[in-house]
Amino acid sequence: MATAGEMDVADTVKKSELVMRPFSPADEVAVNDGFNAAFNLDRSLDEWAWKFPPQPEGRLIMLAEIEGDLLAHYAGMPVRFTIDGREWSAAQIVDVFSTRAARRGFTRKGVWVRTVEAFFETFGESGRATLLYGFPSPRPLRLGVLQLGYDAVDPQPIVYLSRPPAAAVSSRWRHLYRAELAADWEPRLDDLWRRARPSYPVAVIRDADRALHRFAGHPSIHYHRFLIFPRLASTPVAFVVFRTDEGRCRWVDLLWDHRHPGALELANQLSIVLAAETGAELEELWLNGDPDGRKLLEGRGFTRSEVPGQLVMVARAFHSELDVTDLDGRVYLTMADADLV
Repeated sequence: MATAGEMDVADTVKKSELVMRPFSPADEVAVNDGFNAAFNLDRSLDEWAWKFPPQPEGRLIMLAEIEGDLLAHYAGMPVRFTIDGREWSAAQIVDVFSTRAARRGFTRKGVWVRTVEAFFETFGESGRATLLYGFPSPRPLRLGVLQLGYDAVDPQPIVYLSRPPAAAVSSRWRHLYRAELAADWEPRLDDLWRRARPSYPVAVIRDADRALHRFAGHPSIHYHRFLIFPRLASTPVAFVVFRTDEGRCRWVDLLWDHRHPGALELANQLSIVLAAETGAELEELWLNGDPDGRKLLEGRGFTRSEVPGQLVMVARAFHSELDVTDLDGRVYLTMADADLV
């Protein structure tokens, strides 16, 4: 049952003008408080600032408000995306929420839908983010398909692999490779991406800049980042990132030169060691768009099952030369492509 305060806000929404506007400096507290209330979390402003650093043309965030009260929020984190050799400005949609009062205020076309449409017009159609993608759970997916074109390409199921540590299997081929801790800024990733790129024709670009912004400087999460080399070489042939907490060892990201399966064997061994050292009860990863990697890891004890939360990937394009169906069954995905880990 709605409280008196919620009904008052809902009545105000009906009677007053709903305002859609991009994020402005000084909105941080209201936005982060709204996020925490919507998801029953306690995210700090420091973590918000890490996730949404300033952008030259402003952050990719659309707000809905009425008389200064925040009712809905739709945001994107800018990334660069490659599809068959052509690069596109893109955004990963995150932190989508609306208040209970907003959902009561409109019925047929709600505040949330209007906020998304304003985001599409302001950031998608303008060219700032010609490709949008995200990982909605079942309820927002249904609404997005009905009213927002979330089925422009068939929602992509997530290839989720996991194993209990007791099922882990290693290989002697790992001994031909060595691992080195990666730095925050790792220019050797630019060369690795250039060499590995043919194996990832549809993917977020995974170079040094991407790694810096995705894995460095988080105020509370520690990522274990490794470069992997042939034992007697100085040029990396793989990059793997793990997160070890909450009883799990998660492969957050993986980039490897497919001419070096021994590098993936060593990444597998690193996972085994980290799981043992941290007492993890489960090792897990997402691995769409890499059949070679999936086959090797399934041979090392990983099995595929339904992804927790019933997540799928959806995408929309805002450029006449960008055919979003090119992503269908081809996009490379790891946990790093979402904001969940």
